[in-house]
Amino acid sequence: MSVISPNAFAPPAAGPAQGQVPPTLREQVRRLERAHSAQKAGRMAVPTGVAAIDILLPEGGLLTGALHEIEAGPTPSGRVAPHDGAALGFAAHLIGRFGPGTILWCRQPSGGIDAPPYAPALSAWFDPARLLVVTARREEDLFWAMEEGLRAPGIAAVLGETRAADPTAGRRLSLATEKNGVPAFLLRPQPAPPQSVCTTRWRVTSAASPSTTPGLSDLNIARWHIELRRNRFGTPSTEEMPSWLVEWNDETHHLAVVPQARHGSAGPSPAGISWADPNRQRLVG
Repeated sequence: MSVISPNAFAPPAAGPAQGQVPPTLREQVRRLERAHSAQKAGRMAVPTGVAAIDILLPEGGLLTGALHEIEAGPTPSGRVAPHDGAALGFAAHLIGRFGPGTILWCRQPSGGIDAPPYAPALSAWFDPARLLVVTARREEDLFWAMEEGLRAPGIAAVLGETRAADPTAGRRLSLATEKNGVPAFLLRPQPAPPQSVCTTRWRVTSAASPSTTPGLSDLNIARWHIELRRNRFGTPSTEEMPSWLVEWNDETHHLAVVPQARHGSAGPSPAGISWADPNRQRLVG
């Protein structure tokens, strides 16, 4: 794992769309956009490795020339724990599926007990020798480094840890991914205003692991609750946000959906949001 320390850029603005679009026309537009994005991506899409998730995604996986967003979600208590590694683990799983090549990881230290990515832990998902870490002091430098990385030869994927929700920076990253066919990921330690230009948006939280001892959990089994909160070019759904309880197997190095029989009824969302809540965001839009 290599570590380096690396101004800013200025922006085009976009205007909002208005009016109602008939569902049939909207679906036709999505199909055209999906085909266009897949063509620009070059390699089409890379499966996540979880069939239940891939079936909903465009071309059966994550588009390579696209911007994807992953955020940590609230725990069952309603609190967001910045140290919760569920979102980071899911991000590592996804970027590890792109390659061969260098994985560019851009981050901005937040002070306190903040620490860089831990290579031995990341080795569960990819070879740490592929990892190049860039540390930036300012958010604009972080986005600049991501954008430059998307243009660099030999880069398999670019990830940026950020709390910012700059629509201009998001738009520039989206254009750079489409042009170069390299995927970009925004990893957020807590929910933030969504990027309207991202192709997929995920919310990930830790879930309780099974145990043979009543009242205890096995610490060696990683379980995550994953919500797909935006799926721009995939299977349309305006009323529901698909969610899965998944489990990482350290022996097989695979992520799999936990069968219903092993975790019981789905129950309420761990974020404390009812599926019928009118304030829930739309999946496609």
